[in-house]
Amino acid sequence: MIHITIVPVTEAAVDLASPAVFNYNFYISTNPEVVNAGIHDEAAAKHHWLQHGIGMGLQASGNFHSMQYLARYKDIRDSLGAHSYQQAVEHYLTNGIHEHRLGYVEGGFEGRWTVSDSKHQLHVSASNRMGAAVDSVVWNNKEFINAWDHGRELQMAMNFSPNGECFNPTEAGGRDDFQAATTHTVIKSVLAHGNTLETTVHPAFWLRPHAREAGHGNKVCHNGTLAMNTDPTYRHPFSKVVTLSCPGVTTPCITYESTFTIAGHIPDYTTLQMEAPTGYMTREFTKYQSVAPRTGHMTHLSNRLPLVMSTQDDHYAMGIYAPPDQDTDLYQYYGTFNFSHLRYPAASSNKWNVVYRKHTFASGSTHVQQYRAYICVGTVHDVQGCINSLLKTHENLIG
Repeated sequence: MIHITIVPVTEAAVDLASPAVFNYNFYISTNPEVVNAGIHDEAAAKHHWLQHGIGMGLQASGNFHSMQYLARYKDIRDSLGAHSYQQAVEHYLTNGIHEHRLGYVEGGFEGRWTVSDSKHQLHVSASNRMGAAVDSVVWNNKEFINAWDHGRELQMAMNFSPNGECFNPTEAGGRDDFQAATTHTVIKSVLAHGNTLETTVHPAFWLRPHAREAGHGNKVCHNGTLAMNTDPTYRHPFSKVVTLSCPGVTTPCITYESTFTIAGHIPDYTTLQMEAPTGYMTREFTKYQSVAPRTGHMTHLSNRLPLVMSTQDDHYAMGIYAPPDQDTDLYQYYGTFNFSHLRYPAASSNKWNVVYRKHTFASGSTHVQQYRAYICVGTVHDVQGCINSLLKTHENLIG
Protein backbone atom coordinates (compact mmCIF):
# COMPACT_ATOMS: atom_id res chain seq x y z
CA MET A 1 0.00 0.00 0.00
CA ILE A 2 1.25 3.49 -0.86
CA HIS A 3 1.83 5.71 2.16
CA ILE A 4 -0.68 8.55 2.31
CA THR A 5 0.11 11.93 3.78
CA ILE A 6 -3.01 13.74 4.98
CA VAL A 7 -2.72 17.50 5.21
CA PRO A 8 -5.11 18.92 7.85
CA VAL A 9 -7.87 20.95 6.25
CA THR A 10 -7.44 23.81 8.70
CA GLU A 11 -3.88 24.45 7.54
CA ALA A 12 -4.97 25.44 4.00
CA ALA A 13 -1.59 24.12 2.89
CA VAL A 14 -2.50 23.93 -0.80
CA ASP A 15 -4.31 26.07 -3.33
CA LEU A 16 -7.69 24.37 -3.54
CA ALA A 17 -8.45 26.37 -6.70
CA SER A 18 -5.27 25.24 -8.44
CA PRO A 19 -5.69 24.75 -12.22
CA ALA A 20 -4.97 21.07 -11.59
CA VAL A 21 -8.41 20.72 -9.95
CA PHE A 22 -10.41 23.84 -10.88
CA ASN A 23 -11.36 25.55 -14.13
CA TYR A 24 -14.17 28.04 -13.93
CA ASN A 25 -15.49 27.38 -17.45
CA PHE A 26 -15.73 23.66 -16.77
CA TYR A 27 -17.20 24.21 -13.30
CA ILE A 28 -20.00 26.45 -14.52
CA SER A 29 -20.77 24.43 -17.65
CA THR A 30 -20.71 20.98 -16.06
CA ASN A 31 -22.75 21.63 -12.92
CA PRO A 32 -26.28 22.94 -13.63
CA GLU A 33 -26.71 23.87 -9.97
CA VAL A 34 -23.84 26.34 -10.32
CA VAL A 35 -25.16 28.26 -13.32
CA ASN A 36 -28.70 28.04 -11.89
CA ALA A 37 -27.36 29.85 -8.83
CA GLY A 38 -26.61 32.82 -11.10
CA ILE A 39 -22.86 32.21 -11.30
CA HIS A 40 -21.44 33.33 -14.64
CA ASP A 41 -17.90 34.55 -14.09
CA GLU A 42 -14.57 33.34 -12.74
CA ALA A 43 -14.60 35.13 -9.39
CA ALA A 44 -18.07 33.94 -8.45
CA ALA A 45 -17.31 30.40 -9.65
CA LYS A 46 -14.13 30.24 -7.58
CA HIS A 47 -15.95 31.46 -4.48
CA HIS A 48 -18.71 28.90 -4.94
CA TRP A 49 -16.15 26.12 -5.45
CA LEU A 50 -14.23 26.98 -2.31
CA GLN A 51 -17.28 27.56 -0.12
CA HIS A 52 -19.64 24.90 -1.42
CA GLY A 53 -18.51 22.89 -4.44
CA ILE A 54 -15.58 21.07 -2.86
CA GLY A 55 -17.66 19.89 0.07
CA MET A 56 -20.48 18.80 -2.27
CA GLY A 57 -18.09 16.67 -4.29
CA LEU A 58 -18.71 18.63 -7.50
CA GLN A 59 -16.30 18.27 -10.42
CA ALA A 60 -14.39 21.39 -11.45
CA SER A 61 -11.84 20.04 -13.91
CA GLY A 62 -11.94 17.71 -16.87
CA ASN A 63 -9.03 15.66 -15.53
CA PHE A 64 -9.88 15.47 -11.82
CA HIS A 65 -12.96 14.73 -9.70
CA SER A 66 -12.76 14.07 -5.96
CA MET A 67 -15.56 11.48 -6.10
CA GLN A 68 -13.84 9.58 -8.89
CA TYR A 69 -10.46 9.86 -7.20
CA LEU A 70 -11.84 8.26 -4.04
CA ALA A 71 -13.75 5.63 -6.03
CA ARG A 72 -10.66 4.73 -8.04
CA TYR A 73 -8.16 4.33 -5.19
CA LYS A 74 -9.20 2.08 -2.32
CA ASP A 75 -6.15 2.95 -0.22
CA ILE A 76 -7.01 6.64 -0.29
CA ARG A 77 -10.70 5.97 0.30
CA ASP A 78 -9.97 3.71 3.26
CA SER A 79 -7.65 6.28 4.79
CA LEU A 80 -9.61 9.47 4.17
CA GLY A 81 -13.19 8.21 4.08
CA ALA A 82 -15.55 7.76 1.15
CA HIS A 83 -16.97 11.29 1.38
CA SER A 84 -13.87 13.27 2.39
CA TYR A 85 -13.94 15.36 -0.77
CA GLN A 86 -11.79 18.28 0.39
CA GLN A 87 -9.15 15.95 1.77
CA ALA A 88 -9.22 14.07 -1.54
CA VAL A 89 -8.52 17.33 -3.40
CA GLU A 90 -5.68 18.11 -1.03
CA HIS A 91 -4.22 14.63 -1.33
CA TYR A 92 -4.25 14.79 -5.11
CA LEU A 93 -2.49 18.17 -5.12
CA THR A 94 0.14 17.23 -2.53
CA ASN A 95 0.70 13.56 -3.33
CA GLY A 96 -1.45 12.12 -6.09
CA ILE A 97 -0.03 14.18 -8.93
CA HIS A 98 3.53 13.29 -7.95
CA GLU A 99 2.57 9.62 -7.64
CA HIS A 100 1.16 9.78 -11.20
CA ARG A 101 -2.31 8.88 -10.00
CA LEU A 102 -5.24 9.57 -12.32
CA GLY A 103 -8.04 11.83 -11.12
CA TYR A 104 -10.84 9.89 -12.77
CA VAL A 105 -12.32 6.39 -13.06
CA GLU A 106 -11.38 4.61 -16.27
CA GLY A 107 -14.33 3.33 -18.25
CA GLY A 108 -16.72 6.01 -16.99
CA PHE A 109 -18.32 7.26 -13.80
CA GLU A 110 -21.93 8.39 -13.30
CA GLY A 111 -22.43 9.66 -16.83
CA ARG A 112 -18.96 11.01 -17.55
CA TRP A 113 -16.27 9.26 -19.59
CA THR A 114 -12.62 10.35 -19.61
CA VAL A 115 -9.63 9.15 -21.62
CA SER A 116 -6.09 10.44 -21.49
CA ASP A 117 -2.60 10.58 -22.89
CA SER A 118 -0.89 11.02 -19.55
CA LYS A 119 2.55 11.32 -21.11
CA HIS A 120 1.47 14.59 -22.74
CA GLN A 121 -0.93 15.78 -19.99
CA LEU A 122 -3.83 15.51 -22.42
CA HIS A 123 -7.30 14.54 -21.18
CA VAL A 124 -10.54 14.33 -23.16
CA SER A 125 -13.98 13.69 -21.69
CA ALA A 126 -17.61 13.41 -22.71
CA SER A 127 -20.80 13.38 -20.70
CA ASN A 128 -24.25 11.89 -20.69
CA ARG A 129 -25.58 15.41 -20.20
CA MET A 130 -24.11 16.55 -23.53
CA GLY A 131 -25.12 13.48 -25.52
CA ALA A 132 -21.62 11.96 -25.27
CA ALA A 133 -20.18 14.85 -27.26
CA VAL A 134 -16.69 15.87 -26.15
CA ASP A 135 -17.23 18.66 -23.62
CA SER A 136 -13.71 18.92 -22.21
CA VAL A 137 -10.19 18.91 -23.62
CA VAL A 138 -7.54 19.61 -21.00
CA TRP A 139 -3.86 20.05 -21.75
CA ASN A 140 -1.30 21.19 -19.18
CA ASN A 141 -4.21 21.89 -16.78
CA LYS A 142 -5.85 24.27 -19.29
CA GLU A 143 -9.45 23.76 -20.43
CA PHE A 144 -9.86 24.39 -24.16
CA ILE A 145 -13.56 23.65 -24.74
CA ASN A 146 -16.56 25.82 -23.93
CA ALA A 147 -19.59 23.74 -22.89
CA TRP A 148 -21.85 26.61 -21.78
CA ASP A 149 -24.88 25.07 -23.49
CA HIS A 150 -25.83 22.10 -25.65
CA GLY A 151 -24.88 23.86 -28.88
CA ARG A 152 -21.15 24.15 -28.22
CA GLU A 153 -18.69 21.42 -27.19
CA LEU A 154 -16.47 19.54 -29.64
CA GLN A 155 -19.06 17.71 -31.68
CA MET A 156 -20.57 16.48 -34.94
CA ALA A 157 -23.45 18.25 -36.70
CA MET A 158 -25.07 18.39 -40.11
CA ASN A 159 -27.61 20.49 -41.97
CA PHE A 160 -29.28 20.36 -45.34
CA SER A 161 -28.83 23.69 -47.11
CA PRO A 162 -30.83 25.90 -47.47
CA ASN A 163 -32.83 24.46 -44.55
CA GLY A 164 -30.19 25.58 -42.04
CA GLU A 165 -31.13 25.26 -38.38
CA CYS A 166 -34.69 24.31 -39.34
CA PHE A 167 -33.42 20.74 -40.02
CA ASN A 168 -30.14 20.43 -38.16
CA PRO A 169 -29.16 17.21 -36.26
CA THR A 170 -26.65 18.20 -33.56
CA GLU A 171 -24.73 15.69 -31.44
CA ALA A 172 -24.69 17.46 -28.08
CA GLY A 173 -28.34 18.52 -28.10
CA GLY A 174 -30.84 21.09 -29.30
CA ARG A 175 -31.28 24.81 -28.78
CA ASP A 176 -34.00 24.38 -26.17
CA ASP A 177 -31.94 21.87 -24.21
CA PHE A 178 -29.82 24.97 -23.48
CA GLN A 179 -28.26 24.43 -20.02
CA ALA A 180 -30.53 21.59 -18.90
CA ALA A 181 -29.18 18.53 -17.14
CA THR A 182 -30.42 16.34 -20.00
CA THR A 183 -30.53 16.39 -23.79
CA HIS A 184 -32.82 15.15 -26.55
CA THR A 185 -29.84 13.30 -28.02
CA VAL A 186 -30.23 9.57 -27.37
CA ILE A 187 -27.00 7.77 -26.46
CA LYS A 188 -26.84 4.29 -27.94
CA SER A 189 -23.36 3.27 -26.77
CA VAL A 190 -20.21 4.66 -25.15
CA LEU A 191 -16.88 2.91 -24.71
CA ALA A 192 -13.98 4.66 -22.96
CA HIS A 193 -10.74 2.73 -22.63
CA GLY A 194 -7.15 3.91 -22.34
CA ASN A 195 -6.70 6.72 -24.86
CA THR A 196 -9.80 5.97 -26.95
CA LEU A 197 -13.41 7.12 -26.74
CA GLU A 198 -16.06 5.53 -28.99
CA THR A 199 -19.69 6.66 -29.11
CA THR A 200 -22.87 6.18 -31.10
CA VAL A 201 -25.89 8.43 -30.64
CA HIS A 202 -29.12 9.49 -32.27
CA PRO A 203 -28.59 13.26 -32.21
CA ALA A 204 -31.15 15.87 -31.24
CA PHE A 205 -32.46 18.26 -33.85
CA TRP A 206 -31.40 21.81 -33.10
CA LEU A 207 -35.03 22.92 -33.12
CA ARG A 208 -37.73 20.87 -31.48
CA PRO A 209 -40.93 20.19 -33.45
CA HIS A 210 -43.12 23.30 -33.67
CA ALA A 211 -40.27 25.53 -32.44
CA ARG A 212 -39.30 28.53 -34.54
CA GLU A 213 -35.95 29.74 -35.83
CA ALA A 214 -34.81 32.72 -33.75
CA GLY A 215 -31.79 33.90 -35.75
CA HIS A 216 -31.40 35.75 -39.03
CA GLY A 217 -31.01 32.51 -41.01
CA ASN A 218 -31.75 32.69 -44.73
CA LYS A 219 -34.74 33.08 -47.04
CA VAL A 220 -35.84 29.47 -46.35
CA CYS A 221 -35.06 29.15 -42.64
CA HIS A 222 -35.33 32.65 -41.22
CA ASN A 223 -36.48 34.27 -38.01
CA GLY A 224 -39.89 32.83 -37.14
CA THR A 225 -39.74 29.81 -39.48
CA LEU A 226 -41.09 26.57 -38.02
CA ALA A 227 -38.81 23.56 -37.56
CA MET A 228 -39.06 21.08 -40.43
CA ASN A 229 -38.50 18.02 -38.21
CA THR A 230 -41.47 16.29 -36.56
CA ASP A 231 -39.37 14.44 -33.96
CA PRO A 232 -37.00 16.09 -31.43
CA THR A 233 -34.42 13.40 -32.23
CA TYR A 234 -32.87 12.32 -35.54
CA ARG A 235 -33.40 8.55 -35.43
CA HIS A 236 -30.24 7.58 -37.32
CA PRO A 237 -26.74 7.22 -35.89
CA PHE A 238 -23.86 9.61 -35.54
CA SER A 239 -20.76 7.68 -34.46
CA LYS A 240 -17.25 8.77 -33.58
CA VAL A 241 -13.93 7.31 -32.53
CA VAL A 242 -11.64 9.74 -30.68
CA THR A 243 -8.07 8.53 -30.17
CA LEU A 244 -5.42 10.53 -28.31
CA SER A 245 -2.64 9.90 -30.81
CA CYS A 246 -1.99 10.71 -34.47
CA PRO A 247 0.22 9.04 -37.11
CA GLY A 248 3.73 10.45 -37.25
CA VAL A 249 3.14 12.89 -34.36
CA THR A 250 5.08 12.89 -31.07
CA THR A 251 3.26 15.83 -29.44
CA PRO A 252 -0.32 15.93 -28.05
CA CYS A 253 -2.74 15.09 -30.86
CA ILE A 254 -6.28 13.74 -31.27
CA THR A 255 -7.56 11.64 -34.17
CA TYR A 256 -11.28 12.34 -34.60
CA GLU A 257 -13.16 9.93 -36.88
CA SER A 258 -16.79 10.80 -37.67
CA THR A 259 -19.49 8.62 -39.21
CA PHE A 260 -22.80 10.16 -40.31
CA THR A 261 -25.85 8.17 -41.40
CA ILE A 262 -28.13 10.02 -43.82
CA ALA A 263 -31.55 8.37 -43.91
CA GLY A 264 -35.26 8.84 -43.41
CA HIS A 265 -37.44 11.71 -44.57
CA ILE A 266 -35.37 14.80 -45.34
CA PRO A 267 -36.95 18.04 -46.65
CA ASP A 268 -35.86 19.12 -50.12
CA TYR A 269 -32.32 20.43 -50.08
CA THR A 270 -29.42 21.29 -52.39
CA THR A 271 -26.32 20.50 -50.31
CA LEU A 272 -25.66 18.33 -47.29
CA GLN A 273 -23.14 20.02 -44.98
CA MET A 274 -21.33 18.00 -42.30
CA GLU A 275 -19.23 19.51 -39.54
CA ALA A 276 -16.70 16.76 -38.85
CA PRO A 277 -16.18 18.08 -36.25
CA THR A 278 -16.79 21.58 -34.92
CA GLY A 279 -15.18 22.92 -31.75
CA TYR A 280 -16.19 25.78 -29.47
CA MET A 281 -13.20 27.13 -27.57
CA THR A 282 -13.16 29.19 -24.40
CA ARG A 283 -13.08 32.91 -25.00
CA GLU A 284 -9.29 33.32 -24.57
CA PHE A 285 -8.64 31.66 -27.95
CA THR A 286 -8.82 34.82 -30.05
CA LYS A 287 -5.85 34.45 -32.40
CA TYR A 288 -6.56 32.81 -35.78
CA GLN A 289 -3.84 31.61 -38.14
CA SER A 290 -3.20 28.95 -40.78
CA VAL A 291 -0.24 26.72 -41.66
CA ALA A 292 1.05 26.88 -45.24
CA PRO A 293 1.49 23.26 -46.46
CA ARG A 294 4.41 23.97 -48.81
CA THR A 295 6.56 25.90 -46.31
CA GLY A 296 5.19 24.73 -42.96
CA HIS A 297 5.17 28.36 -41.79
CA MET A 298 2.38 30.15 -39.96
CA THR A 299 0.43 32.41 -42.30
CA HIS A 300 -2.73 34.50 -42.50
CA LEU A 301 -6.00 32.70 -41.92
CA SER A 302 -7.37 30.85 -44.95
CA ASN A 303 -10.36 28.52 -45.07
CA ARG A 304 -8.42 26.21 -47.39
CA LEU A 305 -5.42 25.71 -45.06
CA PRO A 306 -4.97 23.89 -41.73
CA LEU A 307 -6.24 26.11 -38.94
CA VAL A 308 -4.65 27.19 -35.65
CA MET A 309 -6.53 28.99 -32.88
CA SER A 310 -4.56 30.22 -29.89
CA THR A 311 -4.39 32.55 -26.94
CA GLN A 312 -2.72 35.87 -27.69
CA ASP A 313 0.48 34.83 -25.86
CA ASP A 314 0.76 31.60 -27.96
CA HIS A 315 0.98 29.49 -24.78
CA TYR A 316 -2.15 27.49 -25.63
CA ALA A 317 -3.30 26.50 -29.09
CA MET A 318 -5.46 24.02 -30.97
CA GLY A 319 -4.79 23.17 -34.59
CA ILE A 320 -6.99 21.29 -37.04
CA TYR A 321 -5.85 19.34 -40.09
CA ALA A 322 -8.11 17.22 -42.30
CA PRO A 323 -6.47 15.13 -45.07
CA PRO A 324 -7.66 16.06 -48.58
CA ASP A 325 -8.55 12.53 -49.75
CA GLN A 326 -12.06 12.44 -48.26
CA ASP A 327 -15.53 12.15 -49.77
CA THR A 328 -16.78 15.63 -50.54
CA ASP A 329 -18.38 17.02 -53.71
CA LEU A 330 -17.27 20.58 -52.99
CA TYR A 331 -13.92 21.49 -51.48
CA GLN A 332 -13.46 20.74 -47.80
CA TYR A 333 -12.93 23.92 -45.80
CA TYR A 334 -12.11 25.24 -42.33
CA GLY A 335 -14.45 27.80 -40.80
CA THR A 336 -14.04 30.22 -37.90
CA PHE A 337 -16.60 32.17 -35.90
CA ASN A 338 -16.31 34.68 -33.07
CA PHE A 339 -18.75 34.74 -30.16
CA SER A 340 -16.38 36.38 -27.70
CA HIS A 341 -18.50 39.35 -26.62
CA LEU A 342 -21.57 37.69 -25.17
CA ARG A 343 -23.21 38.87 -21.96
CA TYR A 344 -21.43 36.42 -19.65
CA PRO A 345 -17.70 35.62 -19.80
CA ALA A 346 -18.37 31.89 -19.47
CA ALA A 347 -20.72 32.02 -22.47
CA SER A 348 -18.25 33.79 -24.76
CA SER A 349 -16.40 31.50 -27.14
CA ASN A 350 -14.65 31.14 -30.47
CA LYS A 351 -15.61 28.41 -32.91
CA TRP A 352 -13.86 26.43 -35.64
CA ASN A 353 -15.16 23.69 -37.90
CA VAL A 354 -14.14 21.33 -40.69
CA VAL A 355 -16.92 21.16 -43.28
CA TYR A 356 -17.61 18.58 -45.99
CA ARG A 357 -20.41 18.98 -48.54
CA LYS A 358 -22.29 16.45 -50.61
CA HIS A 359 -24.92 17.01 -53.29
CA THR A 360 -28.37 15.55 -52.83
CA PHE A 361 -28.99 11.86 -52.24
CA ALA A 362 -32.10 10.16 -53.58
CA SER A 363 -35.10 10.61 -51.31
CA GLY A 364 -35.60 7.66 -48.97
CA SER A 365 -32.12 6.22 -49.55
CA THR A 366 -29.56 5.52 -46.83
CA HIS A 367 -25.93 6.67 -47.01
CA VAL A 368 -23.03 6.52 -44.58
CA GLN A 369 -20.36 9.22 -44.74
CA GLN A 370 -17.04 8.88 -42.89
CA TYR A 371 -14.45 11.58 -42.22
CA ARG A 372 -11.18 11.96 -40.36
CA ALA A 373 -9.65 15.05 -38.78
CA TYR A 374 -6.58 15.55 -36.60
CA ILE A 375 -6.63 17.99 -33.71
CA CYS A 376 -3.25 19.20 -32.42
CA VAL A 377 -2.96 20.61 -28.90
CA GLY A 378 -0.19 22.49 -27.08
CA THR A 379 1.63 25.76 -27.57
CA VAL A 380 1.55 27.41 -30.99
CA HIS A 381 5.03 26.00 -31.59
CA ASP A 382 3.82 22.50 -30.64
CA VAL A 383 0.78 22.76 -32.86
CA GLN A 384 2.73 24.08 -35.83
CA GLY A 385 5.12 21.13 -35.52
CA CYS A 386 2.22 18.70 -35.13
CA ILE A 387 0.49 19.94 -38.29
CA ASN A 388 3.76 19.81 -40.23
CA SER A 389 4.24 16.20 -39.12
CA LEU A 390 0.72 15.39 -40.33
CA LEU A 391 1.34 17.18 -43.63
CA LYS A 392 4.47 15.12 -44.10
CA THR A 393 2.54 11.92 -43.37
CA HIS A 394 0.01 12.86 -46.06
CA GLU A 395 2.36 14.65 -48.48
CA ASN A 396 1.45 12.29 -51.34
CA LEU A 397 -2.13 13.68 -51.15
CA ILE A 398 -1.15 17.36 -51.29
CA GLY A 399 -0.96 18.83 -54.76
